[in-house]
Amino acid sequence: MNIRLPTREEIHIAFVQGEAAVMDLFLGVSQQMEELAGQLEKQSVALRELQARLEKNSHNSSKPPSSDGYSKQKRTESLRKRGQKPNGGQPGHEGSTLKRSEHPEHTELHPVVECEQCGTSLNDVDVTGYEERQVFDIPAIRIEVTAHQGEIKICPRCGVENRGVFPDGVKRPVQYGNGVKTWAAYFQTQHFVPVERTAQIFEDLLHHRIAEGTLIKAGQE
Repeated sequence: MNIRLPTREEIHIAFVQGEAAVMDLFLGVSQQMEELAGQLEKQSVALRELQARLEKNSHNSSKPPSSDGYSKQKRTESLRKRGQKPNGGQPGHEGSTLKRSEHPEHTELHPVVECEQCGTSLNDVDVTGYEERQVFDIPAIRIEVTAHQGEIKICPRCGVENRGVFPDGVKRPVQYGNGVKTWAAYFQTQHFVPVERTAQIFEDLLHHRIAEGTLIKAGQE
């Protein structure tokens, strides 16, 4: 229930009309408050009843143990009986260890500049080998701006002004590209993320705030 409060104009009119009109105006608000309080009380009772039903199990009611569900079981120790397979990976099971990439996107060299034992400079000493460690990570993502510049040329023969043709989709002086629109549609239609949270995701990940209206339009398109 939405409480309708009197506007400034209604209050002024009631004030001009006299005490009785002011009393009627605020009695209407009081009645709405009482109705709202009644609705909240009914909802509170319903929530308490629902919570009481959810808290019932085989220990505090006549419900059978099978109705307790997995979350009611205490898992302080393994449920496996003695003599069965031990916990953890089983012998012969191939693990899912991260495998080395044969073609890393970037390579950072960490040189040896001096001997760690005596401090002798090793800058002119040949490298005998490399120890390699690989890190799999997500690169920093950000909004990139591409400036499309169409040439303007005047024909020396006829004097006509000729302009370069922009790519399809580049129609405004400033606009968002297909990558932004794809993200907006993906969050909203594939994962049902509300438009307000979608805007917050863009700001958190890309440090760029996009208007909610733009996101809605991108999802529709």
